[in-house]
Amino acid sequence: MQKKHYCFLFVIIILFQDSVFAISCKELDSPEKIKSFMNESHLSSPFLRKNVSVTVILDTCEGKTCKSKSKREAQKETLRIQRMDNKRRIFAEKGPNAPSCVIQRGARRFVCSSCGTISNESCRSFPSDESTIFPGTNIDSADFEFVTKDVKDIKCSNLKNPKYFKIETLINTDSENSEKSYDRVLSFFDEEKGVPIMANFFAEKVLRKVYRFFPKYYVKVGGKWFSSVMRVRTTRGNEKKFIFETLVHVDKKKGKLKLYLDLTDDPILKNVPPESLFSSD
Repeated sequence: MQKKHYCFLFVIIILFQDSVFAISCKELDSPEKIKSFMNESHLSSPFLRKNVSVTVILDTCEGKTCKSKSKREAQKETLRIQRMDNKRRIFAEKGPNAPSCVIQRGARRFVCSSCGTISNESCRSFPSDESTIFPGTNIDSADFEFVTKDVKDIKCSNLKNPKYFKIETLINTDSENSEKSYDRVLSFFDEEKGVPIMANFFAEKVLRKVYRFFPKYYVKVGGKWFSSVMRVRTTRGNEKKFIFETLVHVDKKKGKLKLYLDLTDDPILKNVPPESLFSSD
């Protein structure tokens, strides 16, 4: 009987572990709690973490190119991304920009025309105040920092579907601290996982950009949920009427995602001093 009791308790603990992170508007009852939750939930995007190694397939298109499968296929890139604190390295392993890389160290950006998995050569330095995560795309890290700006109002609302909830953020664009033209953001979240599934950015009531994080493509790594597929569209009032699109898929090897929450856990980087990855000599 004692063994059965322990087995039953173990099952209860396992089931509870998957629901313990569930969150709803009931808990998010103040602006401070909402902001804290949103900042934490954004880390479900691996590109925003401060210590990570991830390989992705990047698919971008603009205008009429988006309707051509062959043109889009020709522009696809395989990128290896490593980040450590305020340093970031993006190595184009395959695609039209291979084998180049871009290194960000604080406010300096280095573009290297000849790179390998762990080497950077023929690098040129450029001053950079850009927050674009992937150069040449519409994925901007500043889009995830709006809750740290001058917020007029922020509130959480329930939806008809109890699996999800909505957070509306009104941004004070008249403030001296305002760096973006967006004045309203509607963010939608999965209640059970506590992660974003969509963010709509508006300017003067016009939808300008949409981030989508697909629920079925969230995966658990190290006990935390991460988005493995993301789509970003720059729009003119409607998500379907987009002028620029970026698709990002975390790459796999033998069914396992190439996503490591500590860049030193990446087998490709075994015995490689982390600092050397961001060298531009």
